[in-house]
Amino acid sequence: MWAALADLLFPPKCIGCQCRGTPLCRGCRPELPYLPRSVCFRCASRRFGAARCRGCPRLSSTLSWVRAPFAYSGAARTAVLNLKFRSGRYLVPLMGDFLCPPLRGAQVDLVVPVPLSPARLRERGFNQALLLAQHVALAQRLVLAPQALTREDRKSQHTLNAAGRLRNLAGAFQCVDPRAVSGKRVLLVDDVVTTGATVSACADTLAEAGATSVFALAFARTL
Repeated sequence: MWAALADLLFPPKCIGCQCRGTPLCRGCRPELPYLPRSVCFRCASRRFGAARCRGCPRLSSTLSWVRAPFAYSGAARTAVLNLKFRSGRYLVPLMGDFLCPPLRGAQVDLVVPVPLSPARLRERGFNQALLLAQHVALAQRLVLAPQALTREDRKSQHTLNAAGRLRNLAGAFQCVDPRAVSGKRVLLVDDVVTTGATVSACADTLAEAGATSVFALAFARTL
């Protein structure tokens, strides 16, 4: 009832052309910034020649791969920003559906959302990664561990470079119940991966807790 009332009062807008009535119109769907096939299979970033890759050196060795359907630009960037900052929770089903195809063939036991810090959670009121993880877990019939990881308050990542982000996140994540992830193949879910510092820090924490492998899935990837 509340969802129907919200749609009536605040009808969804297309993330491409901003027309009202749908989160993504037919005309804008073909224009979405899909990741090119040439990106690295492990880090989902651009390759420079056969052996050079910008993203892999930035990822923790505990992270098996990063996958995303879209580059963080255009309508995909609009979707991420609307979800986080403009009451765009109506976008979760759309974004969650796009997250499922990249999982084809993946062997996963547990879905874990990247957590927000307590301060950011109070400010925003919800964790967008948790909403996306819930959709993926339900659609793929996977077990969801919504509170497997916690996160301390730290300086905002937005103003830091790749090395600074890694230092800022050192020790920021904790595994609440190692028994829940021990021996499991864990899928981390987030809205966007930029340098990979956050998912790398989460992967390190999960590996220390006994996870046999850790993968990361995001709606968009910065190239």
